[in-house]
Amino acid sequence: MKTAPLTFGQLSVLRDLDLSGPDEQSDGNLPLVLDVPPGTGVAEATAAWARLVERHEALRTVYDRRAAEPTQTVRPFQGVRLDTVELPAPTREAALSVAGEWAEQEIRVDVEHSWRAAVGVHQGVATHLVCVVHHLAVDSAACTLLEDEFRTLVSGGTLAPDPPQPVDLALDQHGDAQQRAQTTEFWLDEWRGFVDEDRQGGDTSRRYRAALYSERAQDAARAVSERLAVSVQSVILGAAALALFDLKGRDRATFGLLAGNRMDKRWQALLSSMNQLAPMTVAADRDAAPAVFLRTLYMNSLERLLHGSYSIDELRARLTETGCANPDPLQFDCYFNYLGDIARPPAEGSPALDDVEWLAGAWQSGPRFNLRAATGSGLHLSLTASDDYLGAGATGRFLASVEAALVSLADGASDTVGAVDLAPLRKVSPPPPAQDGNAAHE
Repeated sequence: MKTAPLTFGQLSVLRDLDLSGPDEQSDGNLPLVLDVPPGTGVAEATAAWARLVERHEALRTVYDRRAAEPTQTVRPFQGVRLDTVELPAPTREAALSVAGEWAEQEIRVDVEHSWRAAVGVHQGVATHLVCVVHHLAVDSAACTLLEDEFRTLVSGGTLAPDPPQPVDLALDQHGDAQQRAQTTEFWLDEWRGFVDEDRQGGDTSRRYRAALYSERAQDAARAVSERLAVSVQSVILGAAALALFDLKGRDRATFGLLAGNRMDKRWQALLSSMNQLAPMTVAADRDAAPAVFLRTLYMNSLERLLHGSYSIDELRARLTETGCANPDPLQFDCYFNYLGDIARPPAEGSPALDDVEWLAGAWQSGPRFNLRAATGSGLHLSLTASDDYLGAGATGRFLASVEAALVSLADGASDTVGAVDLAPLRKVSPPPPAQDGNAAHE
C-alpha cells in the first residue's frame, strides 16, 4: 500500500462533501453505465472491469478525512468478483435506473473502494455493466475514459501502457510550492471582481431541471467558433450570459466555470477527479460588437481555466488572512460546466428535440443556477435553477434563448450585443403540474 496527500481535485470534492450533512454524503456518487456488446458474457464483462480496477489506482483507493490534511491510500489489486442484476429491459435507460437507485446509498470511501458494480442481464443475456463511482475517483472526463477502455477490452482490443496515477499527480502538485503560490495569488486578485449577488448561498427554494437538444444550435456555435478563432465552449457561455442578463435585467454575472485541468498531456489519461471551480465575471456592453464580446470572454475564460488547479485549503487560508469578506472558494451560485463531445441524440419523440424536456430528478441543494453543456451529435443543454433565482417559466425560456442567441450570433446580422436576437425558436412548455423537484437525484 502507498499513502499520499490528495490531489487538488480530490481535495475540492472532499471539501464540497464536508458542506453536506451526514445524510447527504451520497451526493458524491455518480451513476455510470457501460455497454456490453452482443455475444459478451458475464465472465468477459467482469474480466474487463477487473482489468480497469487493476490498471487505475483510483478504483483501489480509500481516503482518510479525519486529519487537517486528508490522505489517500492505494490498496493492492486482489481480483474482482461481480454479481449480476436483472434488468427489466435490455436498455441503457433500464440500467441507468438501477444505477440511480444504487447512487442514493453512501459509499464509505474511508473504508471501502470507491465503486459498486454488477453485470446487468436481461433474460440471461449480459447487456450493460451497471456502476456507481464516487466523484473522488472520477470526473466526467474520467467516466468517458472508463467507457472507452471498457469498450476496447470487451471488444478484444489492447489498452495503451498503464497511465500515471493520482498519487503521482498529488506528489507533483504538492512538490511545486512556487506554482501553488503563484496560482493562489492570481485568485486573490480575481476575488475583488466577483458579483456579490452570485455568491449568496443558502437558497433553499425549489429547483427545476430542464433540457433541450439542438443540432442547429451546435452548428451555429461551431460556425462562430471557427469564424472568430475562439473555443466552442466560450461561444456557448457567451450566449448563456446574454440570455441570463436578459432574464435578470443585469449586465454582469460571476460564473463558476469547471476547469477540467487536463491540458497537460501527462495527465490526460489519468483516472481521477480533476475538476475544480475557476470562477469568472462576465460583463456585456450592449453597444459592443458581438465579436469583441466573445473574443474577450474567450481570452478571459482561458486565463482562468489555466489557473484552475489549486489547493482549496491554501486559497481559503490566504483569503481569510487578507480579510476577504467571503473567503469560501466553493460559494458560487452560478455554475457553467462544458462536458465536451459526449452528447447523444435523445430518443425519438423526446420533448428535448422541439420543446424543453422537464426532468423530475433535480438536486434540491447546491448552486441555484447550474448549466451543463455537451456537444457531439448536437448541442445538449441541461439547466437546474431555483425558484428564487429564475423560477420554472424562466428556466425553460433561458434554454430556448441560448439556442436563439447562438443562431443569431452565427447569422452575423447583429451589429451590437444588445441586438442579438434572444426570442425562442421553439415552443417552451411549462413544467408538468406534478413536478415538485423532489424526485431522485440527477
